[in-house]
Amino acid sequence: MPVEHSLLPLFRPMRRGLTLAELMVVLAILAMVMAVTLPRLAGVRDWIAVDAAAQEVTAAISVARSAAVMQGTRSRTVIAADSLRIDRWQGDSWGDLQRWPGPDRHRVALEVSNPVVVFDPIGLASGLSNTKVVLRRGTHVATLTVSRLGRVKRW
Repeated sequence: MPVEHSLLPLFRPMRRGLTLAELMVVLAILAMVMAVTLPRLAGVRDWIAVDAAAQEVTAAISVARSAAVMQGTRSRTVIAADSLRIDRWQGDSWGDLQRWPGPDRHRVALEVSNPVVVFDPIGLASGLSNTKVVLRRGTHVATLTVSRLGRVKRW
């Protein structure tokens, strides 16, 4: 048996790449998967945005309460669509302590019953007994209620 014939199966020409038909089938499957998953992803994005905005509002209220207790002075949280602001009482006026973007940054709508929550030096909120903050985007809604004790409950 000649040597050339025994090595022939080892050196078959290798097939490289895909045919056009195979590529079209893969693209059609990907298009169907994307058509099913993309509408669900919009709901997930809304949920993430509302959750992030709710955490930021909760953090602003908690920081203002902690600042009032730690510094022994009144502090307040001002909740607005474009900014969350924490101010400290400086004897005769409010001074800026901290500020960051509000729920508009996440494209979340804001409804608030009392946009200013004031804390006294022992951490009690003054003004209305409960402040209700509603954050909404798409079908997702988060409701925060601030008690007079400065606690935030999420619904």
